Amino acid sequence: MPRHSPDVRLPDGRSATVVGEHTWFWTAPEDWRPQRERVQAGVVWAEVTAVPVRLSMAPGMGGPVASCSGPGTPYDRSFGLHAASPDCDVVYERSSMDQPGEQVTAQWSITWRVVWQGWDGSAPVGGELAPMTSRAVARFAVAEAQALRTR
Repeated sequence: MPRHSPDVRLPDGRSATVVGEHTWFWTAPEDWRPQRERVQAGVVWAEVTAVPVRLSMAPGMGGPVASCSGPGTPYDRSFGLHAASPDCDVVYERSSMDQPGEQVTAQWSITWRVVWQGWDGSAPVGGELAPMTSRAVARFAVAEAQALRTR
């Protein structure tokens, strides 16, 4: 499940991040672990293992894809306001007011290294498959925040 911070709620209930701030992104720890599947028919068997190697985020609005080599770091208030993520973040330069529904469609992707091994009844077999990618989409607004100082 993709997550991001800032993740503020607008008055209409929509999720939003803020222009000019580091928008941290990450995925749930349970999504960042090797996945294995084994099938067997008699003495013949095969096992596929997919290991996550990269998390990417296409932020929408034509922004460049950002990547990191792990699941990302969940934001915590102890990092302070305006802090850059130690591994995975993007900075939106403008609001999403001109986008459909005034929101961006961001896409998180996990790239997996996939290997297989097995027994064909007489000898071990195996190899590496082409990398695979799983994707999840999130829609949220990119809002502008302004402060007014009075004396």
